[in-house]
Amino acid sequence: MKKRLRGLGFSLSEHIPVARWCLALVVIAFAALVSVYKYIDLADTATFSALEVLFLILTDAMNIVFIYLPLYLFIVSGISFDRGYGGIEVLRCGSRNAWLGGKLVTYLVNTLIFFTALILINIAVCAGAFSFSSAWSGDFVGFRVMTGQPAADFSVSPIPVIISACCAVLMFYVFCGVVNLLAALISGREAVALFTSLFIGIAFGLANMLVSTNGLISQLIRCGALLAASAVIYAVCFIAVRKKDFGGKKMY
Repeated sequence: MKKRLRGLGFSLSEHIPVARWCLALVVIAFAALVSVYKYIDLADTATFSALEVLFLILTDAMNIVFIYLPLYLFIVSGISFDRGYGGIEVLRCGSRNAWLGGKLVTYLVNTLIFFTALILINIAVCAGAFSFSSAWSGDFVGFRVMTGQPAADFSVSPIPVIISACCAVLMFYVFCGVVNLLAALISGREAVALFTSLFIGIAFGLANMLVSTNGLISQLIRCGALLAASAVIYAVCFIAVRKKDFGGKKMY
């Protein structure tokens, strides 16, 4: 147990990339400002609340898939490499499975930090530009119906719908992170892991655009499906890590 905790502590300390995080925060803030100003420009025809704008940002594929996803993968893509990728680190953790578990926890910690920063920055920007309301506005529902969303999606108050949307985005990034971990184990190359997980993430995001509903139930279904897919991929990681050559020695 002590070996595992030491290995986990080492993995966390070595794989919180400060320079990448500084860049990520700047990009997140810039993207949040651009997104909010886009909806400010619509104020002549429709007025939205801060929660409604946040929901629009969280369900916009351009933001979640094409801006934030590459940024997230840029941060986590080096976790399986550097000094924590050799046989010495496997021995320090006590076993291959413990090493893999430490890597997963490190991915999850970075994912939670990234997601928390994304949500807090967007909430702050939205709250600074729009007023708060605990109910959907008629302008918002009309706008969403015009873009193909069923009106029934907004029969529930905004807060639970937005929470479910947040969970769906978080699970989407967890899924892409686990794909990145598997690609890193198989290829042994950071660039391959980065572009493989980015390609799969973008493909999933584009497929998700074909689903017209973004209500509470549909978001919860997305969360469950992404959680199940992440668990399956992590199970495959167990197989890959058993076959991985760590410095030419077989570690148990």
